[in-house]
Amino acid sequence: MSFWTVTLISLAIGLLLVIGGSLVVYMGSLVKNAYELKVEIQNDMEAGLKRIEEESEKKTRWIKRDLIEEIEKLKSSLSTDNQRKFGEMTEGLVKSVAELEQTHKRDRQEMIKVIDALRQDIMTLDQRLKSLKRDAQAPAAAPPADPTAPEAPQAEEAPAKPA
Repeated sequence: MSFWTVTLISLAIGLLLVIGGSLVVYMGSLVKNAYELKVEIQNDMEAGLKRIEEESEKKTRWIKRDLIEEIEKLKSSLSTDNQRKFGEMTEGLVKSVAELEQTHKRDRQEMIKVIDALRQDIMTLDQRLKSLKRDAQAPAAAPPADPTAPEAPQAEEAPAKPA
């Protein structure tokens, strides 16, 4: 083999080695770039997930706060409504009790009047009874004046009897 042949073969092998080395370095840089892209994508995904979690936490806190405010508003509304209804019911009950008391007083006064009237009637009847007893005892002691004459006290008492 000649010098030129060995040189050409050496150059070809060197060229192949340089091209192979360049390919290996190029492939290495591609792999490195792919790994860096993977890491960047993973970091972006984690950052996006954290941002989404933070936003969802903020929104849930806002929603909770809004719900708590609404619940408090409903509680206060229900409380005032219940107080109003209770006041109305109490007012109606007080009116009913006052009306019953007035009715009771009127009825009691009427009963007192009726009882007084009955007492007066009893006293009147008692006095008449005593008078009749005296009259009945007096004619027995005195001689009869006229047996055919109707008795005057009995005729007067018959219409005076209460029904």
